[in-house]
Amino acid sequence: MTDRELIAKLKTQPNTALVELTERYAPLASAIAARLLPGRGADVEEVAADTIIAIWKNGDKIDPETLRGFVITTARNLAIDRWRVLRRREEVPLFDHDGADSDFLERTVLAGALAEYIRTLSPPDGEIFLRHYLLLETAAEIALRYGLTEAAVRGRLHRMRKFLQKEVPL
Repeated sequence: MTDRELIAKLKTQPNTALVELTERYAPLASAIAARLLPGRGADVEEVAADTIIAIWKNGDKIDPETLRGFVITTARNLAIDRWRVLRRREEVPLFDHDGADSDFLERTVLAGALAEYIRTLSPPDGEIFLRHYLLLETAAEIALRYGLTEAAVRGRLHRMRKFLQKEVPL
């Protein structure tokens, strides 16, 4: 069943559609949440469930062609919101490395100019950028996927951040 059929099914058979949405997209939402909330299984499950509920509530507004992107963005945003609650209680760190990545993520990832820039990148730079900042994959994971060294991935990310800081003022 395609995403288009699944979204249409939300109107006619919501219970069945929700089961199918959960089977298809809850693992993706969980994987994204787990990167932000390591070791917090209950919180990860809650983010995944809330992501599916968001699809259900917004089904008539979601373009079926971008359903996967909606899931990724919603899961990430819900996980970040959950992390902020936990951070106030001093229960979790967001990143194990420097805070520059966190600041960059919050200031820039949602900017429209960023999406335009990513579309102009030659492969695999755009994919590397999205995997690191949207899916929160580590440089090591990305390097393994593309046959690069970690240093090469970090260098590409650094050059992209520098360009964005210069060209996309916020």
